[in-house]
Amino acid sequence: MKRQHLFLFLLVMVSGLAEAAINVSIDRQPVHVNESFQLFFEASESPDDDPDFSPLQAHFAILNTSQNSQISIINGDYKRSIKWTLQLMPKQVGEIIIPAISFGDDKTEPFQVSVKPAAQSSSGSKSGLIFELSVDRDTVSVQGQVIISMRLMSNVNISAYQFGELITDDMDVVIEPLDEVKRYQTRIGDQAYLVLEQKHALFPQQSGRLTIPPVLGEVRVSTQSRSLFDPFQSQGEIRRVSSAELSIEVTGIDPEFSGQHWLPSTDVRLSEVWQQDLDNLVAGEPVTRTLILTAAGLTAAQLPELKQNAIDNLKQYPDQAVQNDQRSDNGVVGVVQQKVALIPTAGGTYTLPEIAIPWWNVRTGQQEVASIPARSIQVAAAGASESAPESQPMTAISEQTADPVEVVQASNPFWLWFSLFLACGWLASALFWWISRRQATPVKSRHESKQPGLRNATKMLEKACHQNNALIAREALLPWANALDADRRFVNLHELTQYFGEPLKTALKELNQSLYSAISEEWDGENLWQTCAEIAESSKAAEKPEVEGLQALNP
Repeated sequence: MKRQHLFLFLLVMVSGLAEAAINVSIDRQPVHVNESFQLFFEASESPDDDPDFSPLQAHFAILNTSQNSQISIINGDYKRSIKWTLQLMPKQVGEIIIPAISFGDDKTEPFQVSVKPAAQSSSGSKSGLIFELSVDRDTVSVQGQVIISMRLMSNVNISAYQFGELITDDMDVVIEPLDEVKRYQTRIGDQAYLVLEQKHALFPQQSGRLTIPPVLGEVRVSTQSRSLFDPFQSQGEIRRVSSAELSIEVTGIDPEFSGQHWLPSTDVRLSEVWQQDLDNLVAGEPVTRTLILTAAGLTAAQLPELKQNAIDNLKQYPDQAVQNDQRSDNGVVGVVQQKVALIPTAGGTYTLPEIAIPWWNVRTGQQEVASIPARSIQVAAAGASESAPESQPMTAISEQTADPVEVVQASNPFWLWFSLFLACGWLASALFWWISRRQATPVKSRHESKQPGLRNATKMLEKACHQNNALIAREALLPWANALDADRRFVNLHELTQYFGEPLKTALKELNQSLYSAISEEWDGENLWQTCAEIAESSKAAEKPEVEGLQALNP
């Protein structure tokens, strides 16, 4: 009986997890009571049943309903989406809550629509055309955002249209278009109008009075019947209509602002993302920290650089900052992402200082600060095998010779003296062999004297490259370079790129990107191995004349 209850419980849990997620969105906010708008319902998989849109009829007139499906394959991932589009007309003014819409057992979340009174500025036109400009605010801070809406309205059938250009000759202004042209319906008096709306975000770069001259709109009126000689109605009547002039007051930087960079915004946020687990950090191993600065009403180009303070024993390698502008009907949201590779050189506790960016809240008229608080990270010391891979063979030999001596010393002193005697004999034999070898070959090339160390270092590097192991390959580069050129002592990889040139610098840059990028990337070690092989061949060829010259003196 208990098993049956458990089975039913699991069945209910699985069915709950299998519910289709249905997202609700709107083409614009707010809307006016005399304007139609589009409401979207979108699901990534088929819901339980067909939707029931009847609850919408209490506050909206449903003018049209359509459904379409879309299938996409991206990087081998199969995705399907189903979208319902409803054209609605509000029946009343206010903040209207759209209740949960049922798709069988699946339901949406409630959604709020802000409905404003009918616009009173528009009036009918004898030509059937109206063109108006409007702004979301009459006063804006310098370098702040103001949104201008261009609305071309027509109560006659049109086959083409064109918006005029926004001109601001009296002031330096950055203009950013927002989204695509939207189409909806409205009523002015007893006339129905088609509305074509396009929005732009303006960023005045100086204080003063910003004047926008009248903008010209143009349409081509459709003919009543299609002609065989003009099926696309390219010869229809062209009509033009002009908007009124606009004026905006641009204020300067508020004297109470104390920050270094003036950032007038409605919302600024600063966050961080770590690629690795901060509880398992080891000295010598890189960890990637991504800083993200987001500002509503500002472009990414306006945002300051995310600088990193120097920290002892913590190397920092920042990548190129990535800037992105997200556009919508509500304006521009600027985003800057800065990835930094951190490599602690020793174990211990490191304190990352606070990052604080002051900004000006244009809604409250007060200064605020977006910040990431100070953070302490604990780093474990690296093991001997990780910090010095080239000394592994010697470490293994010392362990094999030291352990037996330590054991027999505690059991019998005779074996200790016997072992020392054998060791002395082995050292004498090795010394005799070295002297005889020296006499037999009095002259050795520099390449031959370093060959055993170079052979091991080359094998380690080659193996790591063929296995596409970026971390081991990076650690093997320094021992390989020191073995290749015994006259130099390279301390870091930067010295390698300066000495061996651009090909190695490019290959190392690809390796570092695969290690320190927050996005996991496959690294192909073939390019690095071919580059190192060519460097080794060039070094070997450069030594041949020197060897041949020495041999000529000793035939």
